[in-house]
Amino acid sequence: MTHPTNFPLGVAAGGAYGFVREGYATAEIHDLTTADLERATIYGRDDETIGSVSSLIVGTDGRITDAVIDVGGFLGLGAHSVVIPFSDLTVLRETNGPDVRIHMDTTKDRLKSMPNYYG
Repeated sequence: MTHPTNFPLGVAAGGAYGFVREGYATAEIHDLTTADLERATIYGRDDETIGSVSSLIVGTDGRITDAVIDVGGFLGLGAHSVVIPFSDLTVLRETNGPDVRIHMDTTKDRLKSMPNYYG
């Protein structure tokens, strides 16, 4: 996995690094459904697992505005939930398959230090 640092925040469907992974391409947002994204694993800048999408927040225009991410816990129990702007995520889709990967330029500890979301 590579992550060039010359991309501004928000490029490649979000994220500061514009994450790239062999066998995956940046997903076109209009091609994604909530089913594609809910329960997807969130990976950090070093490809470590940092959480999972528990739900999505959709604006009045029908576009995804934010993602609720569960950090820690086991099978949803004891997880710390935080809200992240969808633009901070980089969504990759497998070029020859259905797999979706979501990447963020952050760490698990940083997400755990954010206020808990009780939505």
